[in-house]
Amino acid sequence: MGSHTPKLQITANQLNRLLLTLVVTFSSSITSIICLAGPSIVPDDIAYQSKPAATDTSINNSVTVGTAELPGNTSPATAPETTTTPTTQTTQYLSGNLCPDQSGNHNNLQKSLVVTRFLRGNPHTANAGNLFAAESEIPALIRAQLNDNFQSIGPGVLHAGFAAATLSDSQLKQQAQKIARQARTQFVLSGTIEDMSMTAPNTTYNPNLYRQAANAFHDITHIKMFDKRTRVLNLSVQLRDGFTGELLLSKQFSTSGIWNTRKPIGFDSPAFYQTHYGKKIKSLTKKISKEVAQVIHCQPFMASIDSQPGQAQILLHGGANNGLHAGDTLSLYQVVVVGSNTEYQTNETRLVKRETRLHLSEVYPSHSIAQVEGGSYLNGHYLAVGE
Repeated sequence: MGSHTPKLQITANQLNRLLLTLVVTFSSSITSIICLAGPSIVPDDIAYQSKPAATDTSINNSVTVGTAELPGNTSPATAPETTTTPTTQTTQYLSGNLCPDQSGNHNNLQKSLVVTRFLRGNPHTANAGNLFAAESEIPALIRAQLNDNFQSIGPGVLHAGFAAATLSDSQLKQQAQKIARQARTQFVLSGTIEDMSMTAPNTTYNPNLYRQAANAFHDITHIKMFDKRTRVLNLSVQLRDGFTGELLLSKQFSTSGIWNTRKPIGFDSPAFYQTHYGKKIKSLTKKISKEVAQVIHCQPFMASIDSQPGQAQILLHGGANNGLHAGDTLSLYQVVVVGSNTEYQTNETRLVKRETRLHLSEVYPSHSIAQVEGGSYLNGHYLAVGE
């Protein structure tokens, strides 16, 4: 009978405990020297004591699609979220069929969008790391994602934003209309950064002996589980139709990542996007841009027109850059402004479809010349709509 030699088997948990023991032994001698020089000093950019952010499972992740007074509006079909990732829970759309009706010839026309500077809910939560550029950088990231991945949308960034997020709905509509007129766009995307706080700032900026050893273990092994240096990002976005101000999308997004740097690197630096937290934010903006693009895709192409009384020929603010061609035919909607029945000195904008159509005779990169069907004359404010 030959002797049987037992095999040595080490589980992953045993290996992690062994590594943690070695790290604690090594870092104890280092931290003892550090402690002789005095306690750790929290950097000047941490000027607050944030409260640990409790996990809120009641965050509204539903998409609100406005349908009032918008021509050809259809909302995308939704399916329940099936993933269990700890980041943002998003509404998934049916792939390959974003809208119930894809029969329109003008559905792929490029639509214009302006992304405004975001508002800030709690400015002090950007102190850690000096991340005050988030108000302009997050919109720039969303614009870049839209520009790279969705050719049917022509996004731009506006360095100004909404005056405030606490205005009434009618005031928000008016602001969206004003911004759209200035930027000459069909849609306006705005947002509010509500929270960028750390759940436990001392774990990064003033760790005790055990936490220093644990931080070293996480940095060496890149194991994120049980790492306490968590930082959150909570924000909300609103997409509005620029002609009517109607709300098309209103949604809250959130994510979190490990913030393990003590330097004030700033939001717009390459070093920021090397952090785990920076990568999570970049991934979140990609998800936001996808949802925004899906809602815009289900809206018809609309462009303002300039017409003179008594003239059948009009100028349309859309051209070859939007995918239009000579010989195309567009519907005509009249913009009707009526007073509100519930608010003083407040107007509501409605779109009323007319039987008359527009025929494009000359198409240039940014504008077109159109003829009114039957030589009719236009009096008032109208929009050309691709249906």
